[in-house]
Amino acid sequence: MTTDDSSALSKRQLQRAASVTRIVNAAEDLLSESDRFSDISVEQVIARAGISRSTFYNYFDDMGHLLRAVGEGVVGEVVTSARKWMDLDTGATEAQLVDIFTDLVATYHRRAKLLAALAEASVYDSGVREEWHRLLTTGHVELAKHIRRAQKVGGARATIDPESTAAWLVWMVERGLYQQVRPASAAQRRRHVASLASIVWHTLYAPDPS
Repeated sequence: MTTDDSSALSKRQLQRAASVTRIVNAAEDLLSESDRFSDISVEQVIARAGISRSTFYNYFDDMGHLLRAVGEGVVGEVVTSARKWMDLDTGATEAQLVDIFTDLVATYHRRAKLLAALAEASVYDSGVREEWHRLLTTGHVELAKHIRRAQKVGGARATIDPESTAAWLVWMVERGLYQQVRPASAAQRRRHVASLASIVWHTLYAPDPS
């Protein structure tokens, strides 16, 4: 490949990145003004982004594809917050869990509208549903690994099953964030954090009753 070819390729890549960014930003702006992502049309996106319809379809198959792109970075923020818990090699105190879940809840609440759109779209869009379930399955797998590591050093209850317990907790937390945290006030969020920390601590780390 010649230098001119490389320069042309680099220019196309930059143009593509710029176009995708404009489209994603337009979708995020529209979502901030709308109650549901399903209310937003391709026409609204291309008008807000200042692009042609053909340009939109050069990069996205449909609105579901766009939603997955919009949500990718946001889900990454939530995963980063959750990893402060799932990457632990030992057990955790209830106070540690409060700190971890305070950050997780704050991250979710800050991007709640977009995360709610992903959850809602997963009901009717197979692509969004597959990606959403993949992310939750990843969370389930990582939490189960944490439980097993903690059990080895006596930090988690030996009597619990890591796989099924992790699955229940991940889906419980996802639904709890959607139903409880999304509409909550600051005071309510603090109560939700305390309750979640208590539930998780008693489930995983409290001394075995026997």
